[in-house]
Amino acid sequence: MDDAEFALAQRHQAPRGRLRIDVPIALGRLHILPVLQRFLNRWPEVEAEVSFSDEYRDIVDDGIDVAVRIGGPTDSRLVRRVLASHRLITCAAPEYLKRRGTPRTIDELTRHDRIGFKHAGGPVPWHYRVGGGDRDVGVQGNLRLGNTEAIRDACLAGTGLAQLGAFLVGRDIREGRLVPLLEEFERDEPPVCVVYPTRKHVSPKVRLFIEAIRAEWAAGAPWA
Repeated sequence: MDDAEFALAQRHQAPRGRLRIDVPIALGRLHILPVLQRFLNRWPEVEAEVSFSDEYRDIVDDGIDVAVRIGGPTDSRLVRRVLASHRLITCAAPEYLKRRGTPRTIDELTRHDRIGFKHAGGPVPWHYRVGGGDRDVGVQGNLRLGNTEAIRDACLAGTGLAQLGAFLVGRDIREGRLVPLLEEFERDEPPVCVVYPTRKHVSPKVRLFIEAIRAEWAAGAPWA
């Protein structure tokens, strides 16, 4: 069936059919969905079906054509291509820093209100690079949320410090609504990648959708 679809699409020189996509919730809504909407405007015979999840789904078993992931385990059944770098930024609203002061070291975080991210049943530690080694810091604040966009909203409101992806807070930092902190302790994070099942032929709808993302991000990811 893959060979037949590939031959038909190549003969018509246009992608067509249903394109099943899986994306992370915030990254997908903010940065993948706009690319997809422009892609569908260009190729009206493609019908997209998008699932939003921060879990690493088995896209082969679930029949997903292409997925965007932040890092994730390697899988011999998948082709993995890097789209953009990824940073985690510790940040706070200017109002909060004026009220509580600015932390200069990792240890000073314990004196501050921190907004935690609860994922996969437990709290997610904050990640840093200290003295040439990785250091994870547990978040013991009085607010834990299971949605990164809700954490951003709470941080913007001055509730406390947060550690969030640059794709989520980059614009807020550029426009002064949030202030980056402890930048010298940032560590390299797994990149944003696109993955798709290994096949003899990659259908035009998958190939051209991946090319659309890469083309729009060629000069740098929109949050860089």
